[in-house]
Amino acid sequence: MPDALGERSLRSSEALTRLDPQQNRRDATMIAALRNVSLQKGAHSMIGLDHTGLGTVDAAGQSLAAQTEFDDVRLILRRWQSACGAGALPPYEEIALGSVGRFSDEIAVVRRLGDEPPLLLRCGQRFRAIVGLAESARSLAELPYAFNLAIGSAIDKACSAGEPRLTVCHWVVDGKVSTIEIVALPLSCRWPGEYFVLFLRPRASQVELASLLINSTQEGIIGLSPIDCGHGATSDFYILSVNEAAAAFLGSSIDSLQFTRLSDALTKVGISEIPQELLCAGSGGRISSFELAYGLGQQRVALQVGVDIAGGVLAVTLTDIRDLKARETLFRSLFDDNPAPMFVHSQSTGIFLNVNEAALRLYGYSRGDFLDSSLAEIRVDGRTNRERDGRELVLRHRTADGRELDVIEYTSETLVDHQVAILSTIVDITERKRAEAHITYLAHHDPLTGVANRTVFTRELEHAADSLEQNGRRFAVVLIDLDNFKTVNDTLGHAAGDALLIEVTARLRHLVRKTDVVARLGGDEFAILVPAVECRSDVEELAQRIIRDLTAIRKVDGAEIVIGASIGAALVPDDAADIDSLLKCADLALYRAKQSDKGTFRWFEAGMDMRQRERRALEIELRGAEIDREFELHYQPIIRTQTGKLRGFEALLRWQNPRRGMVSPADFIPIAEETGILDELGRWVLAMACREAATWPRDLVLSVNVSPVQFRKGNLVGAVGLALAGSGLEAHQLEIEITESVLLAESSTNLAILKQLRSLGVRIALDDFGTGYSSLSYLRQFPFNRLKIDRSFVREIVQCPESLAIVRAVIGLGTSLGIDTTAEGVETVAQLEALRAEKCGELQGFLFSPPVARKSVASIIGAYFEETSRLA
Repeated sequence: MPDALGERSLRSSEALTRLDPQQNRRDATMIAALRNVSLQKGAHSMIGLDHTGLGTVDAAGQSLAAQTEFDDVRLILRRWQSACGAGALPPYEEIALGSVGRFSDEIAVVRRLGDEPPLLLRCGQRFRAIVGLAESARSLAELPYAFNLAIGSAIDKACSAGEPRLTVCHWVVDGKVSTIEIVALPLSCRWPGEYFVLFLRPRASQVELASLLINSTQEGIIGLSPIDCGHGATSDFYILSVNEAAAAFLGSSIDSLQFTRLSDALTKVGISEIPQELLCAGSGGRISSFELAYGLGQQRVALQVGVDIAGGVLAVTLTDIRDLKARETLFRSLFDDNPAPMFVHSQSTGIFLNVNEAALRLYGYSRGDFLDSSLAEIRVDGRTNRERDGRELVLRHRTADGRELDVIEYTSETLVDHQVAILSTIVDITERKRAEAHITYLAHHDPLTGVANRTVFTRELEHAADSLEQNGRRFAVVLIDLDNFKTVNDTLGHAAGDALLIEVTARLRHLVRKTDVVARLGGDEFAILVPAVECRSDVEELAQRIIRDLTAIRKVDGAEIVIGASIGAALVPDDAADIDSLLKCADLALYRAKQSDKGTFRWFEAGMDMRQRERRALEIELRGAEIDREFELHYQPIIRTQTGKLRGFEALLRWQNPRRGMVSPADFIPIAEETGILDELGRWVLAMACREAATWPRDLVLSVNVSPVQFRKGNLVGAVGLALAGSGLEAHQLEIEITESVLLAESSTNLAILKQLRSLGVRIALDDFGTGYSSLSYLRQFPFNRLKIDRSFVREIVQCPESLAIVRAVIGLGTSLGIDTTAEGVETVAQLEALRAEKCGELQGFLFSPPVARKSVASIIGAYFEETSRLA
């Protein structure tokens, strides 16, 4: 017995998933297995496969002998049955070495030992020739995939049933498509392992491959032999060959057309003369395509005729262009009668080629004058011209009488006389632009007082924060609340209250510097941004002037009033490290001022907010933390939706604080981002995660989140490169996850960094997709590899139709753009089924596993491969 074993044929678990009718049972098993590993219970729920395979007994119970086409197979089956003992398989020697041996040219003997790959012990020459197996090949894994799958299926079913089984597959033999019968006969043997005899033979019926391909196309194909009328000129053609589509176009059959004159075939469909383009090509002249139209019964046929020549034979293709002609007719109708202004111009010169009546009315030209001009003559250069995307332009156009219009121009390419032209549809938005300008003003200003609103004030705070980071310039926020304003409003009415607010605004504008920003936050609350603060006394003096000046207001609308102001202030970076904290601190200071005697000013003090003090303490501990000792990585599995296979893991940072214990990422990540510590932590996460992932199977990926801080530092590309080089992890195994905030800040710079990462071979994912307001625009700017659907949509996908609609739209968008999708936060089987129905690519969530410590990752991977092996 040979003792060298080749590789066993491995059938992909994905293919088996498609064959397995028990999809839900397999999913439940995979989920249970992953959950058990993540909880470190060590128990895994396993199931077997019940797939049908190829060539199984049909619904009517047809026997193997009835399935086969060959008497030889029936003879082999009888000999196998006669060699069976009482409840035992026939011995290896009696079948493989006995009378069946006369079929040795068409059989192979296979041994399968445990989990080792099946080994070819003997293999006939005809067997090798049909499957394309080399003389030196010893393993079924070396077979072409079609035979690998079919033979593997036959062996599995024969082994399971304890009796012969038949499968078929299709293969090209001697240039023809043949149906190959494969019979697997199980044997017994005194040596270890499972033994099988394989019989292989093509069935009698075959299909000519070339004929199959030519007759399957919807294009007509004709081979023509020129008929010489003397002096090298062609007068007619013999039809040498014709396919079914061409025969149908000519209203006839292949048999009635072949070896007849082309002129006769054309006469039957009402064409009296052979087209000059064909005669010219047949005479050795210019070869050109042309259109041919004629009547066929009640139908009108329109064909595009292509011509080529080889060895003196013309190859003619006939393409049905009836739909194209109908679309052209429809286009002309829609263009001429469309109420929207439309025109067509040359892409290269801008000269107008056509215009409809609506455009002539809009621009005030006659048709002749418009077509004598060009696009450059109606566009106003340098006046609000800007491009929204590749097909939409916001422009300023000029009419015949000199008026200027704000328009949106939608463009698309078309063909005019085989030349590229541009079809433009015009929308006049002149009035809309005026309305938008007013709306924009209202969106950025308080409608009553005309000062900045909360939106603009927040934006100015962000600019001040950027200036602090770049130039170290401190800035302050002063919050002002009017004392006794409610009394004025209640006693004198809202008109008097509005008049008072307008007066207060005028006085505030007079008191501040040009660089200060005054805003009304709502009601009687005002705010002032004081940039570039040299010392606290400057802010204190401003506050005291405001109190004195507002207290001096004694009348409004002729009525006596008593009014004052309470003021609170906070300074960056002395009192707060970020904008949100700054506003909270200033608000706490204002609250303390209002609690004191009215008409007072207070700075923020640390004792005003114990939470702020705790936050600072956490920041100090974070700055002093030993990264290698206190931080660790946890990993959450990512699962392929349709197959249940493990795709990889997402790395998540955890902080084991010596004093506090495990600190939530929600508590320390924002602090690390704001203080810049996250850049160092991020580089550590990249290095450690890549090092760990390098020990995983090569088909698993690692997903790592990257903060905007790491983009701002400017060394992210280098950090990723070092992590890959230091770990040996393949670049395509690493996926960097970013949020929309990365693109909101310095988008051009950050997009350049993303492109550099892509050039390394790293994949890029957009996290929390759909929660921001600009996500779609970023898909146009950068080709992401993956969109991650936010857990807030997944949570409501079963109960909320709106959430389902959003998830469906994101998945559909990803599919149309060739971008994978991953749903986060999957916790129920109902959510799993809904996402599978929408064909979401991958899943994460507690339904499969929570994030687990590094030591548990190997168990999950092992369970996955164990489950995959069991499914196979």
